[in-house]
Amino acid sequence: MGRRKKTEKKVSFVKKNSKIGNRIVKEKVTVKNFLRLLGMKDVLPVDYKFLNPILKKIEDTANSYSFNKIEVPIIENFSLYKKALDKNKIKSLFFIEQNGPDRACLRPDLIHGIARALIEHNILNTQERPSKFFSMGPVFRQEKVRGGVYKQFTQFNLSIFNDIKPSSDAFLIFVIYNIFKELQIDVQIQVNSLGDAPCQKEFLAKFLKAFKEKSKKNKLCPECKKNLTKNPSLLLECQEEGCLNLRNEMPQIINHLSEEGSTRFYKTLEFLDEMEVNYNFNPYLISDVGYYNDLIFEVWPIEKNGELNSKLSLGRGGRYDNLFGSLTGRDLPVLSFNGGIERTLIKSKENNQTIEENRDDVVFLAQIDNQAKVRAVFLFKELTKRGFNVFQAFHLDDLKGQMEEAKQCKANIVLILGKKEIADETILFRDTDSGVQEIVAQKDLISRLEKNIKL
Repeated sequence: MGRRKKTEKKVSFVKKNSKIGNRIVKEKVTVKNFLRLLGMKDVLPVDYKFLNPILKKIEDTANSYSFNKIEVPIIENFSLYKKALDKNKIKSLFFIEQNGPDRACLRPDLIHGIARALIEHNILNTQERPSKFFSMGPVFRQEKVRGGVYKQFTQFNLSIFNDIKPSSDAFLIFVIYNIFKELQIDVQIQVNSLGDAPCQKEFLAKFLKAFKEKSKKNKLCPECKKNLTKNPSLLLECQEEGCLNLRNEMPQIINHLSEEGSTRFYKTLEFLDEMEVNYNFNPYLISDVGYYNDLIFEVWPIEKNGELNSKLSLGRGGRYDNLFGSLTGRDLPVLSFNGGIERTLIKSKENNQTIEENRDDVVFLAQIDNQAKVRAVFLFKELTKRGFNVFQAFHLDDLKGQMEEAKQCKANIVLILGKKEIADETILFRDTDSGVQEIVAQKDLISRLEKNIKL
């Protein structure tokens, strides 16, 4: 048996207040210093100089995009994860010893608890339109400790429920991209599609078949040889030179998508182009096959030398349409992103930049029609760039729902774009305080807003 690691050590320091007669004698004192558990992290006062603005900016930005805040317990019933997670993920859970039939564990993520809360409180059944939620807090996993990864870490989650539109896929990526932009962290979004269950099954069969040749199998690193039968998709994430060379010869899942899945994915990319999101189609972003379906994406930071840092992913998202099926037997569209606060903190410290605070004055931008939605995205970016505090509800198509969102965020001014306004290059300008509504030329909008709002 190997030697057990000590959880305490002895530290010596010099104490100068001992006296012998009139002399002060330097006395050496030994004390016990208990060490942190491996994989745990202290957050020191110096960290909060960067951490507090990050947490506030993320929450403020989520709020400006009309995500509703929700908090769920740190401890959940194991049955919540039993069907949804594979064996490797179940092994990473922290279980809690307790009496009684229910086995409890520390939550490994936020999305499962959010889904459970929505089911338990019957929230999604009370409305047919899409619902958006934001959450943040500590999660726990027994994983290998490496840069920015701990056994306890802080996660922020943005999720959209009951929405299958490709425009919503692009919208969530757009929101995430802008969160990191607000945090002054340069990133590129890596995007891929895993298709539905039949597509994934067909791809994995061909993928395994390609490795049956002994000559190829022998070129794999030892870890990938183990994963070949357990979780072959992990081969696509390996950074060993031999595995990287083989990867380029392997089939790609994008070529096995159904016609519907392919059309959906390329529509999402078109929306991202229109929204001017810095993204990259990455056919090797393919882990968690069976857990995700269709869209999967990751946020990779761009270093000061212009190179991407794939080893410090700031978060991952995608579609979990099977998540509700594992809990209720009824599938429901779920689009979600989990971001890592500790890794975001690393990048923020590197930049050493002060994050600006959001303003109180609220402008709400509403749109009717897809063409108006595209124009609204550009206008949203322009207004935020100019310093206005702009809210929107791009996930909603009906004006009534958007007006409800505007009321909730206490908008001082509501801007409305429709087909007529697009054709006339105008915008409907509504002052909610006075109730006055007027038509303003889009080219005059900035100066008109400046009259009402002090920047």
